[in-house]
Parts: sequence; C-alpha cells; structure tokens
Amino acid sequence: MFANLLLKIQPYEGELKRAQSHTLTVRSRLNRSFDLSRFAKIGSHSRGTAIRWYSDLDFIAVLRKNEAKWGGRIVSSSTLLNRVRDDLQDRYTQTAVRRDMQAIVVDFAGGQRSLDIVPAIFSRFLPKHGPVYSIPNGLDDWIETSPDSHNRYIKLANLRAGNKMTRVIQLLKWWKHSRQNPIPITSFHIEMLLAFSGVCSGVKSYTQCLYEAFKLMVERECRGLRDPLGISGVIYAVQTDAQWQEAKIAANHAYTHAGVALAAEQRRDFEEANRQWAIVFNGNI
Repeated sequence: MFANLLLKIQPYEGELKRAQSHTLTVRSRLNRSFDLSRFAKIGSHSRGTAIRWYSDLDFIAVLRKNEAKWGGRIVSSSTLLNRVRDDLQDRYTQTAVRRDMQAIVVDFAGGQRSLDIVPAIFSRFLPKHGPVYSIPNGLDDWIETSPDSHNRYIKLANLRAGNKMTRVIQLLKWWKHSRQNPIPITSFHIEMLLAFSGVCSGVKSYTQCLYEAFKLMVERECRGLRDPLGISGVIYAVQTDAQWQEAKIAANHAYTHAGVALAAEQRRDFEEANRQWAIVFNGNI
C-alpha cells in the first residue's frame, strides 16, 4: 500500500525542469540588484524529501553583510525581506510576490511553480560544519542555520536507516497535507526529529516506522527539538500555541489509528489495517 502511495507522491521531474528557467532569472535579478555571494537550493528538494503538489523549491540567497547594514549595524530581518520582496516585485510585475515568514515567495504559473527565496547573511564558519548563515526567524529577528550541515546530518541518518527514512518523511508530509487545512507541523522539524530519534533504523516496515514516528510526536507533545548540531537553537514544530494544540490532537489521532492498524496487520487482517491507515491519511491513500 505505502509503496504505491510513495510512487504517487514523488515530485514530477518535468515540473522541476520547467522551474529551472525561473530559478535562473531570479538568481540573475538578485545578482544584479544585490551583492550576492551564493544562491543555492535548500529544503526538501535538496534532501530528497519533497512531495508532489506541496513542496516548493527553496533557495537560500546569501547576501554580503554590507547589504544588511545601516549605520554600521545589521538591520532587522523584516527590513531585508522587504527589500528583496520589493526588488523581485519590480522584476516580476505580472507575478505574485509575497512574504511568508522567513522567505519571499514568487508564485510562478499562478502558484503551480513557486520559488521560496530565503535571504541570508554569512555569520561564521564552524570547522566541523562549514558556513553558518543568519536568516529571518519570521519574527523580525535572525536565527542561525547551516543548510549544508543539516543536509549531511539527515542524509547520514537516512543511510543508517537503510535509505527508508526519507520515504517515511515523505509519508508524514503527505499525512500533514491530507486534509483541507494542513496539520501545522513544519517539515524541517519532522525531518530533524526522525534523523535525531533513529525511529527508522533497523529492520522495520513503513507501517512500523510511521507508528513509532507518531508515538514519538505524542510522547514529546509536539514540542520543539534542540538542534542536535547546536547551530539553530530550538527547531520548533509549530509557530503558535493554537497550532501546538492542533498538532497534538492530530498526532494523537494518527497514533491511535496507526496502533490499531499495526495490530490488525500483525494478525493478518489487512482489510482492517488498510481501513485504519485510510483514517490516518483522511482517505488520501
């Protein structure tokens, strides 16, 4: 069942190729308007955890510090976000360009091929991790991140799990989006939580991994995870208390039905197991 679902939710290669032309024009525009030192793909598409229809292409646009200074001091992250947004709006007058927490979203093709641009400035270099950048935290301040280090951490955890962890992450993202209002748990939190916990390690089926992932969320009450690399502080699952309550309810619901599904599977009642998993995924399976 999950093998077929995974095939269904893999990103279209053709869609990604069509997005490349937009990527080149955005990079060219930012390079002309700002002192750009790096423009690189980050996020789920760089880690092999993207899913069809719901995973945008994310890029980090590293600007030199002079672009983020005013009067000798670093400006607020909102100031820099607004500058990048305004510049891209001037370039793409027929395309929606908007702010979304930490990024500027350019909705090409009516939102069908959106690019999320995260402006950043170089912060420091860590010998064990490489470059660390300051990016907007969504609340007018800055947080530190190291996309290269986090990508390596997740990829190594996936290798230890026999290359199935990224597929379980994709299934959890599908669960997140399997209702009209998506469950408000951030994708990065899901990825780092599974990488840190090792719930996908060992000889386990997708169903066992999903059950243990939901159990972990319930036991942790969807609280933030302190960055295992010690770079980004706390990696929060949600942004607000209301979202926290919603995420806890969703995780408990999924954990309950995943447990019933797993028990049914173990007694070879596959019809009941499939029925329970359909409840977990709101029929989108």
